[in-house]
Amino acid sequence: MTIKRCSGLLLATVAISATAFADGTGLYLGGSLGESQQRFDATTFDGRASDLGYKFALGYRPLKVVAAELSYVGFGRAYGGINFADTDAIGLFAVGFLPIPVVDLYGKVGMANWRTDAQSPFHSFHRTGTDVAYGFGAGTSWGSLGARVEYERYDVSHASDMALASVGLTWVFL
Repeated sequence: MTIKRCSGLLLATVAISATAFADGTGLYLGGSLGESQQRFDATTFDGRASDLGYKFALGYRPLKVVAAELSYVGFGRAYGGINFADTDAIGLFAVGFLPIPVVDLYGKVGMANWRTDAQSPFHSFHRTGTDVAYGFGAGTSWGSLGARVEYERYDVSHASDMALASVGLTWVFL
């Protein structure tokens, strides 16, 4: 009896997996690299940078037109003379897709919990907050492997510009 149940469960899992792989829906992991833009307000920290940024994402796409995504973004280091600041963020996004043949165009909006650690020889500060984040992009997939190009902007309260333009890969699971 147990072997029959396990076999049935295995067959159901394979059928669901094949459906998810065929249409791009399901649980996915992603990672990307790109150029981050950071420009802080002069009253807070006079620094700016174009640096290597990265992102890791975990998402769930229950339907072909909508997904929820949790991400971690590292913006790299911004310099202002001998001063520097490191900023990262954890974001939760609602993603809406316009699935057209071969390419998925998408927009995303959500909230990001960010943290900035700034250092100088005589002073340091740590700021945190939660602000709006949004973006857009395009992606394509080959079975469970996908590729994305996207731009995300973060409305960090003490920065006039905080963004990431990146290229990445995704992998769709069950």
